[in-house]
Amino acid sequence: DALNGKIDLIITKSVSRFARNTVDSLTTIRTLKERGIEVFFEEQNIYTLDSKGELLLTIMSSLAQEESRNISENVTWGIRKRFEAGIPKRTYIFGYTYDEQGNYVIVPEQAETVRYIFDLYETGRYSMHQIAQKLMAEKRPSAYVNNWDASHVHCILTNEKYVGDVLMQKKYTVDHLTHKEVKNRDHVLPSYYVRDHHTPIVSRKQYDRVHRIADILFY
Repeated sequence: DALNGKIDLIITKSVSRFARNTVDSLTTIRTLKERGIEVFFEEQNIYTLDSKGELLLTIMSSLAQEESRNISENVTWGIRKRFEAGIPKRTYIFGYTYDEQGNYVIVPEQAETVRYIFDLYETGRYSMHQIAQKLMAEKRPSAYVNNWDASHVHCILTNEKYVGDVLMQKKYTVDHLTHKEVKNRDHVLPSYYVRDHHTPIVSRKQYDRVHRIADILFY
């Protein structure tokens, strides 16, 4: 809107709210400045069209970026320490919820669907895609607004949490600027596996049988 001439002044609370890093911040400010559009940062009292504005902004943006990095590293350190202690992150898992202490609690209706998926796949007569179609036809509630597909079925069949185990550090964040998560396939960071962590939904025998079948069947 600013570049289209609808806005001539942008008021921002602070430098850290404007952009994630110094380069993005300065690039955007300069683009706006070329069009005569000013940005005012309330907390630092900086006007970007002021002669000293860009110098102050560079300094403050660098400080904000460093503060963001420190916060990110502290949060990451805390999460990894919890992993080392066998405490997983709280994430939504179809079939489970959490009690006040953070323990896994089975949701009976969802757990029944999880067992149904394992039972169907174990017969060897259904692919993951066919199971998804069957669940859709039966209008079974899912974690994805009643939308089932092969990838969702695959996630359930390969999730160790349904057998009562927990694998921690499956993914990690590359850096604090992009917040991009990647799979920890090459064990760039240590993984932590806790066996019999919580009440399982399916038996270990069935879980192992399904995984042996999965080596043969395709989507």
